[in-house]
Amino acid sequence: MKFLILFLLITPSLAFSQIDFGNQIKKKDMKDVSFYQGADSQGNTVYGFKIDDKFVGANLIMNKQTGINIFSNYNIKNEIDGTTIVLNQKTGEVELYTYRKNIKEGPAFQMTAKSVGWSNVFSKGEPTSKQYKVNHSFDYYLPRNYSTFEGFTYQKYKTSFAIGYFAYGKAAYPIVYIFDDGSSYYGQCIQGLRKEFGVYFYKDNSTYIGAWDKGSKNGLGFKVDSYGKITEKGFYDDGELVIKL
Repeated sequence: MKFLILFLLITPSLAFSQIDFGNQIKKKDMKDVSFYQGADSQGNTVYGFKIDDKFVGANLIMNKQTGINIFSNYNIKNEIDGTTIVLNQKTGEVELYTYRKNIKEGPAFQMTAKSVGWSNVFSKGEPTSKQYKVNHSFDYYLPRNYSTFEGFTYQKYKTSFAIGYFAYGKAAYPIVYIFDDGSSYYGQCIQGLRKEFGVYFYKDNSTYIGAWDKGSKNGLGFKVDSYGKITEKGFYDDGELVIKL
């Protein structure tokens, strides 16, 4: 899927926090984790992980009638935490939001089939007139001795392009990467590498939904084929499924 980009830069002026690293599912928690596949009260198909009947980790809600898929991450407290992706398969429209403790909190944007629709920063669940700012206190974003850009923009690389929020010139979150081979990534990056929650759409139309670290699958996640069938699920380490559910 290719997009005609409306080039937009946002001047930094509002800091936001990263995903709550300490409350994500870890390998030691897997003894209590189960995988759920069923339907919710609205008739949507739901895939995800649970502890004590509460959702944790990667989650997918699919509505075949509307074509809308919602990809989210729940922390161990059963709170939506990190990037949430709302994808309309019929129209190609996609919205990416930053969530903290079940509330939209931080940068977000929308892409349509032809352009960037909007970008904004949310506070306490509502869009604001405030603008994006990197929290420079994080170790990931130590000051550099050269000029770099921060904010919402488009970047073209050798075999891909990225749309979304950048910090110190590198992809941050939420971000969308579109690769020349037809695959794509929607979610969070740190220093330009896939990190924490994100969704990877492979060129064979299969999808990985789950945790990442340093560009590889790391943590709780699952894969879905082009027909919506779960092909693998569990805990990944350095790209390999090490605990199967």
